[in-house]
Amino acid sequence: MKAKITQALVERAPAPERGKSELYADPELRGFYLVVTPTKRGFYVQSSVNGKQVRSKLGDHPALDVKQARDLARKTLVTMRAGTNPNEERRKKRARGITLREALELHLGALSVTTRTEETYRYHLDQYVPDWLDKPLSELGADRSAVRERHRKITTKNGATCADITFRVVRAIYNRGLREHPDLPPNPATNVDFHGLKRRKVDVAAERLKAWGRAVLDLHPVRRDLHLFMLLTGMRRTSSCEAKIADMHLDKKILHVPKPKGGSARAFDLPLSGPLHDLLAHRAKHSPLLDRKALWVFPAESKSGHVVEVAQAELGGLTGHALRHSYATLAVQAGVPLLELKYLLNHAASNVTMGYIHVGPEHLMQYQVKASGYILDVLGLEWTEGEWPPRMRQEEVAPQVKQTEEEMEGQPT
Repeated sequence: MKAKITQALVERAPAPERGKSELYADPELRGFYLVVTPTKRGFYVQSSVNGKQVRSKLGDHPALDVKQARDLARKTLVTMRAGTNPNEERRKKRARGITLREALELHLGALSVTTRTEETYRYHLDQYVPDWLDKPLSELGADRSAVRERHRKITTKNGATCADITFRVVRAIYNRGLREHPDLPPNPATNVDFHGLKRRKVDVAAERLKAWGRAVLDLHPVRRDLHLFMLLTGMRRTSSCEAKIADMHLDKKILHVPKPKGGSARAFDLPLSGPLHDLLAHRAKHSPLLDRKALWVFPAESKSGHVVEVAQAELGGLTGHALRHSYATLAVQAGVPLLELKYLLNHAASNVTMGYIHVGPEHLMQYQVKASGYILDVLGLEWTEGEWPPRMRQEEVAPQVKQTEEEMEGQPT
């Protein structure tokens, strides 16, 4: 309805029923409106902008009184008739204001990431670009040469890998900000000359593997079993160290991995060959007598309660991710097809066809059995069903007096 918008009208206009609104058009200032809802009284303007009708909110009462709203409406209507859309201007202003920290929260909030992934994002930003966190993305995007120079400096001081990881994080977060605010400048990380992370080549020569097999049997039982588990499965370090007894289903011969790399969406069941079944059964038998649901397969006297650091000087550098590389190589040598190997390693689908294929642990078991048998053989180890640990197939050194496993189990990991 038409009615001059006054302070009295704003304060006394009856509130409509729930779900409805009442609009008052000011006859003296064309395009100036008051909209009354059950809970709010807001001031609006509406005019043609470049041939298109646009409505824009000025604010609510009592933050704006009628005099302020009328003055603002008069100025806004002039700019709208000159071709400026106030809604677009506000959106651009918000885009100019979003910071790297705010974009980070948007990015993490939209993804199902593991705790470790989130920690990696936050660590690299806090450690290497802390001064950028509260800087608007628009400023970063406007100074592309400074972004490239920062990558160069981090490379010089902290190394190429660290610089590349940091700027992959920055690139991903900026892209999320662009999705929210398309008016931002182009992603400045595209101006960075990434070094490229080269895949390491792992030596799996026969003599090195046999030396590894001899050395691993002399480790503390928990660490011995952890390294053998990682080599016999190709599991990543974090997933291996964080394996829980509650996720072991020995009757079904599987280990459920609830949060591998990629988060819960990538959860999978790892098929357990005979040696792997006996390894996990052995670890369950020797775990501390605590709440079983909280038990780690590979416990340690650490803050987390499980083994965290897997470096082991006795193993000559064949630890951690190198064991995943070794598993892949040895599994292929054992005759495991590449497609099944991808599933055993829980690699993401690399093409459309793989996305259609869904195979379970029952199908993969035969290949896991084949890989385990071959790997133990090249290590020079002999496994007897129902027993753990394996033994050297052929002693190459003089017998030495060793502690019993029970004595070693009682020592710190």
